[in-house]
Amino acid sequence: MKAVQIHLTGGPNVLLYVDIPIPVLAPGEVLVKTHAIGVAYPDILVRSGRYPWMPKLPYIPGNEATGRVVDANGSARLKNGQPVFFTSWDTGFAGGFYAEYVAVRDTAPWVLPDGIDLDEASALFNYIVAWLLLNCAARGVDANTIFIHGASGGVGTALIDLGNIAGAAVIGSASTDEKCDFIKRRGAAYAINHKEVEAISAKVLELTNDRGADVIFNHIAGNSFIDDLKMVAKLGMIVSDAVLGGMPDSDLFRAMRANLNRSPALRVMTTHTFDQMPEIRNKACETVIALLAERKIRPAITTRLPLAEAARAHAMIEGRTSIGKILLKP
Repeated sequence: MKAVQIHLTGGPNVLLYVDIPIPVLAPGEVLVKTHAIGVAYPDILVRSGRYPWMPKLPYIPGNEATGRVVDANGSARLKNGQPVFFTSWDTGFAGGFYAEYVAVRDTAPWVLPDGIDLDEASALFNYIVAWLLLNCAARGVDANTIFIHGASGGVGTALIDLGNIAGAAVIGSASTDEKCDFIKRRGAAYAINHKEVEAISAKVLELTNDRGADVIFNHIAGNSFIDDLKMVAKLGMIVSDAVLGGMPDSDLFRAMRANLNRSPALRVMTTHTFDQMPEIRNKACETVIALLAERKIRPAITTRLPLAEAARAHAMIEGRTSIGKILLKP
């Protein structure tokens, strides 16, 4: 079968399109022929050697995929032909999804309802993350207005969908007018091109009649936190789930005290917090599968590439030229 492997960390060129044997099943495993594979930022962090939970090399990346069972191997739970979705959480973070076939424990796949679109379902991990951000990280805050940094990506568009379902007014930012138009078409009430405003905070305060955003989702970090503190609503919260722009170079606590009149809260979160909380992540997965089956969410799939072009997918994300979700098709 064809697969994408890394033998050393580095740029997109370390992703090698190789021939390897189809997995031989152990007792309790099933074989899935992959239909679509979601490309996620953790894949890039692993490939570049920056992931805090680095696997041993050589390694086949992948955090999310859909497919059909082709060898149930005597499973009492699954049968051949069933459509399934599975994530790295469900497979012990063993990777292996950038491949034509994947062997997983028969307890790992989520059986999908008949008729569900397998391309759309392969993007569900973004919705799981967004659900955890909204319902766990931002717990205790009445999120009437939410602000999303970099809202044109996979998690950003999932947050727009779930925010709208929750009845929140959504404001998103992006780096180009094209991305801002995309955010608005996805359902954001407002979109801000952060390269065309002197300070995002001033624009958000203008849009909210000086009230600010109840919850701010920030995966950029760096000194953007300082601006966030100026536009968070009273008793609001800033949620950091990544630091793609690096750490702040100023005293964050001092900046929080400087905005004491807002009584701001800050939470940092990783999905690995829920590694030992299966009941919560299972609820997240069950919820988003049901929302997709009911057509209440619509993953923002904009690019489908052959598995052989995994390096191109990574380069698009790192170069910030992509919009929405990228899928690899075996």
